[in-house]
Amino acid sequence: MTGKKGYSLVIVLFVSTIALMLCTAILNISTSEYMMGCYVRDYTKAYYLAEGGIQKALSHLKQNPDYRPNNNWQALGEGHYKITISPKQGTDSIKITSSGRVNKAEVSIIVTADVYIEIDEEVYPDPPHRNVEIRVLSWEYEGPI
Repeated sequence: MTGKKGYSLVIVLFVSTIALMLCTAILNISTSEYMMGCYVRDYTKAYYLAEGGIQKALSHLKQNPDYRPNNNWQALGEGHYKITISPKQGTDSIKITSSGRVNKAEVSIIVTADVYIEIDEEVYPDPPHRNVEIRVLSWEYEGPI
């Protein structure tokens, strides 16, 4: 019996090491899953902020075809969005770029549209009635998801 005294200590250390490694692996996996979930959540929020910016720009353009927003980030909910409107080179179209940002996640949506203005002086002669029609030609998304 005298030669077997150290075996129980070795077995306990071995089992403890295996259990510690298993717990560390589970903690690492769960932390990674949590971080990926946070990134997906933030990018989804940023996407909808950018889409909201596009809808806001289209609404303002419908009311005033000469509308040009300031290029500053505007706060909304948990994030920010920024809208830019510029003429598209070589065409009569406009390019609307809306970016949404939540924490480190940033998404951009780029819309190309034609704006048609029809002036109807017979309906309202002073000032003349303007019928504005916006046709979206393309809708592009830039982001990781």
